Amino acid sequence: MMENRTDKNQDYAAGLHETLQELIGLHRQLYEVVKSENEAITQADVRATYEATSAKEALIHWIHQAELSRQIVVRNWCEAGQINPAEASLRNLILRTRERDSALADRLQADLSTLMVLVERIKKQNELNGSLVNESLKHIQNMKQNIFGETNPKAATYNQSGQRNTGSSNAHGPRLISKEV
Repeated sequence: MMENRTDKNQDYAAGLHETLQELIGLHRQLYEVVKSENEAITQADVRATYEATSAKEALIHWIHQAELSRQIVVRNWCEAGQINPAEASLRNLILRTRERDSALADRLQADLSTLMVLVERIKKQNELNGSLVNESLKHIQNMKQNIFGETNPKAATYNQSGQRNTGSSNAHGPRLISKEV
């Protein structure tokens, strides 16, 4: 009976390894896509940005599906091994596996570490991409304000009697060329 439980634990651990490998592959693809999205944003390539966004959406869907599979493996492992689901973190499951199969536990630990590194890289790249987009939006807003400020009648340089206006609503007045920082 004990040997049967050990075999099942190893089977669940092997299943967990497979789902983690799938998650790692999907996250590697996602990392490549967010890097290409950065290039597209930098190059102001609307089509490439759209394609990267679509690819991200699809990968996120597949990551979600793989994560559901991982959760099913862990839930089944918990039910079969009488493990409290609240204590079924990947680290705890790796420790349980290490007692019976240290090589498999090492693979699981490597999978977890790789996945965590990939998630962190994706997060940082997405933050960088977001800041690029936000800076671009600020620049566009400044350009828009400069152009619309020029058409504002209150911003005229001289009034009808030929006197220079000093009480403009825009302290700096409109500019056709914005200053880049």
